[in-house]
Amino acid sequence: MKKRILSIAAVMFVWVVTTHDILAQGNTPAPLAKVTVSNEVAKRTLMKAVINADTARAIVDSCVEWTKQQPGNVSIAIFVLNPTGDIVDGHVMDGVVPIGVETALMKAKTALYARSSSAAVAQRFNNVEGRVIRLDLGREKGLSYYFVSGGLPIVVEDNLIGAVGVGGGNADEQCAYQAMQKVLGPQPPLAAAPAGAPAGGGRGGRGQ
Repeated sequence: MKKRILSIAAVMFVWVVTTHDILAQGNTPAPLAKVTVSNEVAKRTLMKAVINADTARAIVDSCVEWTKQQPGNVSIAIFVLNPTGDIVDGHVMDGVVPIGVETALMKAKTALYARSSSAAVAQRFNNVEGRVIRLDLGREKGLSYYFVSGGLPIVVEDNLIGAVGVGGGNADEQCAYQAMQKVLGPQPPLAAAPAGAPAGGGRGGRGQ
């Protein structure tokens, strides 16, 4: 019995250390090998530059925790995708309406497809004509163009390893950004908000 308890304690210690290690990036960039799938997994999938499940979960948890600390009883949906567009992890907080869930996924797909933030895509194509002709782009591959902030590509050591999308809140992009900074280390500056954008980094509006 004592040996069993010690074994369980050892497993829990390894789990705590590993989880803390993932979350303890701060100002130190996370190495590619730490946040992508193992060599053994890559041998099966034939893809190495893919965000691993622990890192995806850490990003989700960080975004949810950040949201809970914000005023106004805000709730969000968040999805982390791998480079082929499959969902690695996600979470929908209580109170998110269906459009918030759908747009979170669309924002992640936009960042994956465009290799840039969904906010940058919105700024690049900032008129009706430029957006209408792109609405169907990528749809056959399960991707999309959605012209609202909240989607960010996940890039480590110049490798695209996935994308994150947040919807339903009033600071979706900031939620994703701070989560990536916490888990992956320093991130490139966000695209500047266009003139007339809502205060507080909301740039997409609640529920979008």
